[in-house]
Amino acid sequence: MVVVNRNGFIVFHNNEVLAIDNVFMAAVAFLASRDTGIGVGMRKTMIAIGLSAVAMATPAYADVQIGVLMPTSGFAAGFGLEEQGSIDLFMKSYSDLGPAGKLKLVIYDTRGEPAQAISLTKKLIDSDKVTAIIGPYLSGESEAAFPVANRAATPIVTPSSAKPGIAAANRPWAFRFSSTTDKTDKALIEHWTKKQSKPIKNVVLFYDGKDAVSSSDGKTVMPAALKAANVNVLDAISFQTGDVDFSAQVTRAKALNPDGIVVTALFTEAGHLVSELRKQGMTQPIAAGVELSLDHKFIEIAGKASEGVLTAAEFNRDSSKPTVVQFVKDYEAATHHLPGNSSALMYDTLSLMRHCIMSTGVVGNSEADKVKIRDCWANMNGVEAPIAGAVTINKDGDGVRQPNFLVVRDGKFVVDP
Repeated sequence: MVVVNRNGFIVFHNNEVLAIDNVFMAAVAFLASRDTGIGVGMRKTMIAIGLSAVAMATPAYADVQIGVLMPTSGFAAGFGLEEQGSIDLFMKSYSDLGPAGKLKLVIYDTRGEPAQAISLTKKLIDSDKVTAIIGPYLSGESEAAFPVANRAATPIVTPSSAKPGIAAANRPWAFRFSSTTDKTDKALIEHWTKKQSKPIKNVVLFYDGKDAVSSSDGKTVMPAALKAANVNVLDAISFQTGDVDFSAQVTRAKALNPDGIVVTALFTEAGHLVSELRKQGMTQPIAAGVELSLDHKFIEIAGKASEGVLTAAEFNRDSSKPTVVQFVKDYEAATHHLPGNSSALMYDTLSLMRHCIMSTGVVGNSEADKVKIRDCWANMNGVEAPIAGAVTINKDGDGVRQPNFLVVRDGKFVVDP
């Protein structure tokens, strides 16, 4: 017989003690031995009392609380709604943590605002006592929230923010599941330029100067990727998150007669911009950065103008991988929408966070529990996620994966070979 609890164990065989862990358990085991001079009945009683005392002294397993920061209102609400669909789907099947109890999520709406992300990160750590945080969604939010969590020695993992350097600046507690745009954009531009029947030598670059990752891409990352592909940027034209009228910017670009157009913007602004490009008769091929996030709303806003736009994403809805096929099916059945990149990234991040909790023996929100989760993410190497497959986190805390190249055809994103 084996008597076990979190404070230790005793192994009995034919009333003989074979192994002991924990000093108090050793005392109980001593009472169980046949050489104490105590009667059998009394020994059994004392053993029962001793084990009961150990059990009473052992803290009960508590549910593990994880904070989630995402925009469910404001300009980025569409991304948050996609994430919520994945959260609901995941928690329906995987909230059970085995011996650790249940996975509990404390979810707050950041409204896509860095100041709100800071405030809510503090609330999750100081008031809600979470063990770790998933989020925020946007790079600007993550830049603001990561230092707060890092100073508080609390693991924080953004599923999606892609601006280079954010996690690296907040070691050792900050991570991101997604790849950074410097790697993704370089691969996208290489693919885009090689597949054109007419060489692309000159482009006009449009970028959102307000959104953190779009601005970083437009000012730094995309120009570097284009330069590496021997493509000249004739002009870099900026706009602001929330703009809907792009007539002046497009007129300016049209006068330059570029070979191609590159866009780094969230789906709403990108949709209006692409629509205006085609409206003014600019038929040049368009490459859009990862900010598009495989979002169906881009296609809804741009309409037929979205046809042929090429982007890169970590999620491929058309994958034949069984777990991806099932995810797409279940997500669409539950939400009546196809999942986007945001949906897949959140689902995988939840899955890996659960993996870290269960594989390392996390049972609450102690400092030791937080360290276990931090070290699990830091040492992640080839761990299987349901959608992305093998996941590795590099020394900067960033996910490392090859993107999928996707193009809009017949009103939907499909793989571009």
